[in-house]
Amino acid sequence: MPEDAARPSTPGSNPPHDGLRLLAVEDHGIGRVLIQAMLAPLGVDATIVADGAAALREARREPFDVIFVDLGLPDVPGERLAVELAASPGGRHAAIVAVTGRARPAEIPAVFGDWLEKPFSVRDLDALLRRLTPPLKLRA
Repeated sequence: MPEDAARPSTPGSNPPHDGLRLLAVEDHGIGRVLIQAMLAPLGVDATIVADGAAALREARREPFDVIFVDLGLPDVPGERLAVELAASPGGRHAAIVAVTGRARPAEIPAVFGDWLEKPFSVRDLDALLRRLTPPLKLRA
């Protein structure tokens, strides 16, 4: 098994983030496929959209635990989208994460709970989600 691959659940156990609701905004098709593939073995219930407008629609329809916002979206600046998502019904209680190929600055904008630098691995995602989500949500 590759070092970065998520370990499958043992029979009778749940994935570590089973039922965690995550919204990801990623404008690149391959990036959306990769994020979905990396989150699935972790048990994350992921909604992955291509642009800011779709993210806002989803955040008006249902609540999320974590929201990933790509900072390099073509339709809206990532920081502005994050502020709008944080004010939405579905994002009000979510941890919002900046996702970018840029290095983490000394201070990240206050709307972001964390920063995820591309490229990232399944282990990076697992560690990030463990930091962001309450222990009661985690089952392993």
